Amino acid sequence: MKCLNVAAQPLSSQTGSSPVRSFHHGNLRQALIDAALSAPDIERLSLRQLASGLGVTAAAAYRHFANREDLLFEVAKIGFALLEQRFAGAFDPSVAPSDATEARQRLILLGQAYVQFADDMPALWRLMFGSQAEAYRNRANFYGTRNSYEFLPAVLTGLFQQGVITTKPDEHDALFAWSAIHGAATLRSGRVPAALAPIADLAVGVADRVIRALK
Repeated sequence: MKCLNVAAQPLSSQTGSSPVRSFHHGNLRQALIDAALSAPDIERLSLRQLASGLGVTAAAAYRHFANREDLLFEVAKIGFALLEQRFAGAFDPSVAPSDATEARQRLILLGQAYVQFADDMPALWRLMFGSQAEAYRNRANFYGTRNSYEFLPAVLTGLFQQGVITTKPDEHDALFAWSAIHGAATLRSGRVPAALAPIADLAVGVADRVIRALK
């Protein structure tokens, strides 16, 4: 997914004496998104709740979003863009790894970036990958644009190209690898002791086990 300039930022227009009068020309839409991104439990938010917190009427909020699902879709889309940025900071999926060491390191870096994202933005991560989030995940994938789902298949292909794994990976292998990485993040969020190791060490352990399984 293409990177979006969507990181939550304080709106300078909110410094006026009246919270209602502080929103102009669509700023309320961004304020609602920013407020949702800052919430500790995004999945349970309502537009009325957000509007009340911003000092505006529910009717004003509904002029920007038809319902809470529309708002949560926008927030999830932002989340996938931010995750793609993190993955892109780890490696370029369009360039093959130069050797087996780099191929293995890419899997470690991908796992580390994913778990760190879950640690840094737990409410957003739950919205994106929670049990009720399939619709948001499906709508956030745009054909013809790079997105966060391209990185793991690229990693596994690189492992095969460099001889780290001997069988060409398929979608079942990708599902297994993602389940291992996602499972580590989930256990960590549940405070399971074994998953609370430093993220870098956890990523190495998960990567080693995935590689052994795929061999």
